Order: sequence, then C-alpha cells, then structure tokens
Amino acid sequence: MSSSTETKVNEIIKELYNGSVQAIKNVVPIDHEFEAPKMSTQPLNVEFGVLIGYSGTFKGDLLIQADNKVFSAIGEALYGMEISDEMLDSFSGELGNMLAGSLSTHLANTGIDTDITHPTIISGQAKLTGFKRVLEVAIHYQNVGDMKMSLLLN
Repeated sequence: MSSSTETKVNEIIKELYNGSVQAIKNVVPIDHEFEAPKMSTQPLNVEFGVLIGYSGTFKGDLLIQADNKVFSAIGEALYGMEISDEMLDSFSGELGNMLAGSLSTHLANTGIDTDITHPTIISGQAKLTGFKRVLEVAIHYQNVGDMKMSLLLN
C-alpha cells in the first residue's frame, strides 16, 4: 500500500473512532469512561449485541455488545421506563440505529460517504470472523456495567 493510501485509510479509521465515541456521548445519557482503543485481527465472541453494516467510502460493521442489563439500563435512561425482556431486542436494534446514524452523520460531515444496513441482533454464542481488523473500545457505565464498541474494518 502506498503511503498516501495508508494515510487516507488511517484518517478514515481515526474519523470512525472519533465519530463512534461522539455518537456514544450524544446518544447514551449515562456517565461513562472510555478505555484506550485496541486494534486486533482476532475473531470476536459475542453473547448479545447489535451489528450494523456500513458501505460507501469504506466497508465494515459497527458492533455494540453488552449484557441485557446494560442495554436495559440505557433504555431506561433514554425513555424513563424499564425495558421489558420482550422489548429488549427491539430497543437494542433501535439503539444500534441511533449510534450508527450519528456516526454516519459525523462521517458525512468529514466527506466520508456511508450507507448503513438494518440492525442485526446477535443473541447466544456467536463467533464473528471475516474482517481484516477490528478496532475495539470498552466503555464503562457507572453503576450499570460495561459495553464494547467494535468497528469491524474490511
């Protein structure tokens, strides 16, 4: 890869990360702390989460994973009422849409074109592969629990 192409890829990854962090800050109204991002090529093991695909200037996926109680607490913080087990999948998909939409808007404002897919809920034991690398960021929500945001990069 030429140095100018590598620079462009690194700029896109930087904007993906910055936009994702900003999306979390804008959408989730709970005090939080971000760990430093980590790059990996290892498969991801997911018990519960929402996956949204991206296409356009880059191709990849946004994966938000946490246990049910974290998604439920975020829903309660957003809507002021408890999210029932029957509504958890629907809410989780909507949260994924809100985060992906916010990220997509951020990217568009920086000149990076994206389209997003409908959310896919992952529940149970799943192993995700097929991406070149993944940028992972752990997020700690005070008195709630942890969430992991992963940008699967192709």
